[in-house]
Amino acid sequence: MADCNSPVWETCVALPADAMDVSYRFIIRNKATKKLVLEDVVERRLCLNHEDKVFLSKKAGVAPIVLAPSEASIRFPTNWKGAGVALPVFSIRSATSCGVGEFNDLPKVVDLCVAAGYQLLQLLPINDTTSNNNFRDSYPYSAVSSFALHPQYLNIESLGNMPSSVAKEYRVEKDRLNALDKIDYMKVMEVKTRFIRMMYKRYKEEFLESKEFLTWFEDNQGWLVPYALFRFFMEVNGSSNYDQWGARKSVSLADMEKLASPESFHFEYLGVAYYTQFHLHKQLSAAAKYAAEHHVVFKGDLPIGVNRYCVDTWVNPHLFRLNMQAGAPPDFFSAHGQNWFFPTYNWDAMSKDNYAWWRYRLGHMAKYFHAYRIDHILGFFRIWEIPAGFKTGMSGRFYPAHGISRQELESLGLWDIDRFVKPYVHDGILQELFHEDWWKIKDRFFEPLWHDRLKFKEEFDTERKVEQALVLPEDAPKAEKQYNENVQNHLFDIFNNVCLLADVEDPNAFHPRFKMQTTKSYAELDSNEWKGALCNLHEDYYHRRQEELWKKNGLERLPMMKSASEMLVCGEDLGMVPHCVPAVMKETSILSLAVQRMPAGDVEFGKPSEYPYECVATTSSHDTSTFRGWWEEIPRELRAQYWTEIMGRSRDTQPPAICTPEIVEWAVADHLASPAMWTIFPLQDILGMDQKLRVKDAASERINDPSNPDHVWCFRLHLNIEDITTNEGFVGKLARLNMQHNRGSAY
Repeated sequence: MADCNSPVWETCVALPADAMDVSYRFIIRNKATKKLVLEDVVERRLCLNHEDKVFLSKKAGVAPIVLAPSEASIRFPTNWKGAGVALPVFSIRSATSCGVGEFNDLPKVVDLCVAAGYQLLQLLPINDTTSNNNFRDSYPYSAVSSFALHPQYLNIESLGNMPSSVAKEYRVEKDRLNALDKIDYMKVMEVKTRFIRMMYKRYKEEFLESKEFLTWFEDNQGWLVPYALFRFFMEVNGSSNYDQWGARKSVSLADMEKLASPESFHFEYLGVAYYTQFHLHKQLSAAAKYAAEHHVVFKGDLPIGVNRYCVDTWVNPHLFRLNMQAGAPPDFFSAHGQNWFFPTYNWDAMSKDNYAWWRYRLGHMAKYFHAYRIDHILGFFRIWEIPAGFKTGMSGRFYPAHGISRQELESLGLWDIDRFVKPYVHDGILQELFHEDWWKIKDRFFEPLWHDRLKFKEEFDTERKVEQALVLPEDAPKAEKQYNENVQNHLFDIFNNVCLLADVEDPNAFHPRFKMQTTKSYAELDSNEWKGALCNLHEDYYHRRQEELWKKNGLERLPMMKSASEMLVCGEDLGMVPHCVPAVMKETSILSLAVQRMPAGDVEFGKPSEYPYECVATTSSHDTSTFRGWWEEIPRELRAQYWTEIMGRSRDTQPPAICTPEIVEWAVADHLASPAMWTIFPLQDILGMDQKLRVKDAASERINDPSNPDHVWCFRLHLNIEDITTNEGFVGKLARLNMQHNRGSAY
């Protein structure tokens, strides 16, 4: 059969002239082993009707061609299932990398996948995040370009021959950085930037005139030139905040053509960016090709947002709601919600050109990846929006959403809008929060409102104003910093001590504050009727009122995402999931995500044996502790519950406080046995099955802590990837586990 019209297969079969009723089945034959696999289905039939038979009888002597279309796929006794490894590029440690994982390390991870029986390698986002020039740039989900790759992943030694003195200097830096347990992001970037500039200077003329570069430049200049200019202006101005760039706070295509001229005085800066991105592209492309040749799927990660000050918002500000911030309401990851500080999307503007920005972005991503994970897929139905004046996720509301009108509130007897909307604070609340310092706080931040109520002074009436007012010098005493942080957190709590949030754009629309029933503002309402009415509105707003609107959004946006490329699409659908999401994901054939400790429904743990086929199952993610770390940090009672309910152990036995290799292996095998199409494990969880290979401190393997806005992304494997691959006993064990559970078995 031929797949010229992939994914449709076709063949031509010669039949006797009198063959009017033919039965047939599909088979697959392994050319190497000669093994035959028959499809699990009753015989298919090609049966011509009377008119066809009469027509053919008149064409005696002519060989007719009869099409027998089959709309169904080949049916097998069991579904195909695969297994994969999740590992951020930056976390790879190898003998050749410099302080951080590099694109040239990816083929080595592919070798591990092949040897151990894994068919997929899942990465975190790999785009450039250079914005603050500090540790915050280690956060991979805040890209300054949706197209440019991160310079930290470039292997310097592959760029060409270095003078011996330069090569010696580089080896010294490389050895020093590789000796560290964690990634020193700032030092890595300083070293790589310095040597990239050296190599560009050495090969500049040859590079800029090469046919390979010029062809690539022609195909990529639409994103490359704006990116290079953005990097130049960021360096000149000392900030990525283009609102502070004067005349360059906005830019047109005509401006960019002039500014990018090779005759410009600043072309050297642009040339370095071109050089860096070209070689990053070459190294990643080579890795992707190697993976494809070895039948390993490269799975990328599509962040839900972009940096507030990035190339995309600079060039296309109309595509974003720049006065808003994306985040998430309180959930498993953060009790106070999250603010990711990304602008939200202006979907109405994006739809006017049939989502060209998304199609271009996904088409570019497909150059390197065969599958991708949509980070926070819930944001394609609705997003948690936080007004620009606020810092905490608690201050958000869903967008788009059908708000509650002033008229509807009044019809329910809820006429005192100020009581519900303004932060509820009085002396008693201040005394409870600030103890003996309450009067100082009152005097500095508040003024009388009416009766015993207080309000924030105008100079402190947003969370950001309060944050600025409490900033201390870097060298301030630690105790003083801690005191100010506590004051700030309590003042933020007061900002969110409301029952309703005013809509930012419609003065006559309101949104229930998430979990308002937990606030003092709600508890101290004088009227039980008000409490009941507000409770009913809260329940309706979050669980019923928006469903059709959000379903419509999902059914419009997700098919667009799928049609933009041929990549397999997976969704991260954790958190507060609207009722419509699972059905829409199933209808659009997007795989869901199942993390056992974050199950759907009112249960403590998910059961892998009950997972649907259309999902990705995993023991942990980059946003959680590893399986070992989770086991050792949870309360003893919860560990005992997992021990008996999930592992099926006797209630008369106590689970160990330390997560042994045997327990990790049991959990991995339990996931491999699930019906899920894919089981993808963080490499840390895989290493956790081996006492000799796993790191001593499980907590050190955590990649991210979403509840900590100052988290540094610095995790790096403690072992070289080459040493893991050559450990035949361990790798053989992994291969047997995958084979035992038919992961990756052809049919």
